[in-house]
Amino acid sequence: MDQDSQTQEITGDLSFREVADRWTVPLMVLDRDLCFVYANKAYLTATNTEWASIRQKYIFEIFPDVEERQDPVEAKFRRVFEGVQTRLEAQPYDLKQPDGTVQTRMWQAVQDPYRNDDGVVTHMIQRAEDITAQMELQRQNDFMQNELAHRIRNMFSVIMATSRISGESAESVDTFVDDFNERLVSMSRVYSNLTRNDWTGLSLRKIMIEELDGMLGRGSERYTLKGSDTILSVKGSKDAALIVHELAANARKFGCFSTPTGHLTVEWTLKGDTLYVTWTETGVPGIQPPKRVGFGTRLFDMFPKLVSTRTITEDGLQITVEAPLLKTEFDSFVV
Repeated sequence: MDQDSQTQEITGDLSFREVADRWTVPLMVLDRDLCFVYANKAYLTATNTEWASIRQKYIFEIFPDVEERQDPVEAKFRRVFEGVQTRLEAQPYDLKQPDGTVQTRMWQAVQDPYRNDDGVVTHMIQRAEDITAQMELQRQNDFMQNELAHRIRNMFSVIMATSRISGESAESVDTFVDDFNERLVSMSRVYSNLTRNDWTGLSLRKIMIEELDGMLGRGSERYTLKGSDTILSVKGSKDAALIVHELAANARKFGCFSTPTGHLTVEWTLKGDTLYVTWTETGVPGIQPPKRVGFGTRLFDMFPKLVSTRTITEDGLQITVEAPLLKTEFDSFVV
């Protein structure tokens, strides 16, 4: 029986083809052998097929699938001929494209029984919807929610660690409150910058400018930066901001920013898999080694893969840092 005869048989006086062909929802009809007897234009377009190539063909010959996925789908199709409406939720289908490549699309569909005048189910009518875009959007939303939850947990872990170390190194309650609040402001600043940068990491130069200007005011001439526009990872950006802030805070209390003539020069180079940073404070002679372990020393201990040295000079202080380019966000320091 050709398609026109089959269509007339299941529609009676209704011009099934005229209505269905204009319908934007993909729709097809199978007989009891699960062979195609009709497919509207929307279905042919969505599946990238032509009627001549699928006419009277077994559906799983046109859309072959692995046995463990085909069997439950075919079982639902067979139930339709028992008079039961069935549904397929988010089924993957591999569709061959004009260039020969195969693209996986996600479909959901409803199968309804069609009965003849004697009440016998003779055909299955399926209306389908390509939900690939919706599934991808849901996947992205789930990823973003998981990523946000991870970042919130990480942020609170850093805040708690900062609070603990600040308390251990503070000389008084007032000192603790002031220093801890400044560290929170620094953390807030870097998180805001990461958000504006779509969480793709920040340049070391931008981090330096943000932290030093936050300490000295915009446009300060009390520091000089020398280095390429090195981009750090997300975690590397957060770690670097924390370290730069602490070094700048110490410079304000005890180093080059504590005197009117003091100056800071920061230089960095990238060699292979290692970032080398030199922090040089000048114009502040007579710096003495610290008498107690402060927050800065404890902070560097939080990053065991960092190698740092501190040298007191005649005119100030020099700190060198070697930061390896680690591979994962969960390492101690990532550039």
